[in-house]
Amino acid sequence: MVEQETRKKLLILESIAAVILLLFITSITLNKFFPTPTVEYNQGTDKIVGFVAVSIENQPIDIQSSESRAFVLASEKDQFFNLTSLRMSGEVKGNGRAEITLENGAGQELLIFSNVKKKQGNMITGLAVSEGSPLPEDVKINQQDPATAWIKIIQNEQLAKESPTKILDDTRQAVEGNFKDNCIDTCYMNVKMQKGLTYALKVKLDPGTEIKINELKYTLDV
Repeated sequence: MVEQETRKKLLILESIAAVILLLFITSITLNKFFPTPTVEYNQGTDKIVGFVAVSIENQPIDIQSSESRAFVLASEKDQFFNLTSLRMSGEVKGNGRAEITLENGAGQELLIFSNVKKKQGNMITGLAVSEGSPLPEDVKINQQDPATAWIKIIQNEQLAKESPTKILDDTRQAVEGNFKDNCIDTCYMNVKMQKGLTYALKVKLDPGTEIKINELKYTLDV
């Protein structure tokens, strides 16, 4: 009886050993033909891609007009840079249409601001606070001195005057009031800037409408 029990235990141990050996051989074979991808880890040398905080330049300006006018957007900086966004704030008075556009040098006229809004119910009271991409909450804003600022706006009487392009109909109407940080087509752009490069900035007004622009906000790629 003792010998039989011993033989049974030996057979069980031999079976377990055979199973372990079989699993080991199978593992090696699978790893040979279907290797597991390895991930290299270089402590302290891996690159981390993240977001860089945006710095916005804030620049006071004083443009007032009761008729369509043409201006030039330029820079007096010898250093080359890209103007990557442009926002404007101000006020519209009167019941006519008002637009501000910027030619980007590539045959396109970018709309910065328009006071033509969709009707909401039976009336519209004042302009929207902002039209375009909202500013980040934690954005750093640098105050610029107009005398040494990156960009300047200069009046140019030689350019032709134009009327606003937005159409008024049963669903849209022109409204007056304050506007803030508007950048309809200029929230994200890429306009090359340097001393000697100029771009047409146009203020387009219907008769009897006045506009005031008192602030610029813009971002740069220097």
